[in-house]
Amino acid sequence: MTDKQRLIVLWLMTVVGMILHFNYHVSSIFYGIDVTRPNANGEVPDTLVIIRSTFYHAPMIWVLTIMYAKKHWVKLTLFILSLLYWLAHFMHLVEEMLKEKRNLSQLTLLGLVLLLASFLVYEHYHWKRKGQSISPE
Repeated sequence: MTDKQRLIVLWLMTVVGMILHFNYHVSSIFYGIDVTRPNANGEVPDTLVIIRSTFYHAPMIWVLTIMYAKKHWVKLTLFILSLLYWLAHFMHLVEEMLKEKRNLSQLTLLGLVLLLASFLVYEHYHWKRKGQSISPE
């Protein structure tokens, strides 16, 4: 498997992990658990667009960038972005661990997504260091 293929798979796996994270949360309704946010008023907050764009839409753009971009600065940018995603996943896992009522499924999944994000940082670092162009292999 090439560097680019590994990076693409890792980015897509993190997207799947975030989709599963949401799915795990809302699936609690099947067991009679109220998943409504406190003080919900029936309107979707604007911040949800930011969250979805950050964790669902942007990684698809990063995949396209890996596939088609040809500039060296793109590797550095994607490496920095992978670090920011790792930090976000780390903070999210810690936040989930600090909850009074912990969900083992969520903790397991978020731990796995953090591991994926760690591999993503590692792979982006090594891809950047190799000095390869981002042109198709």
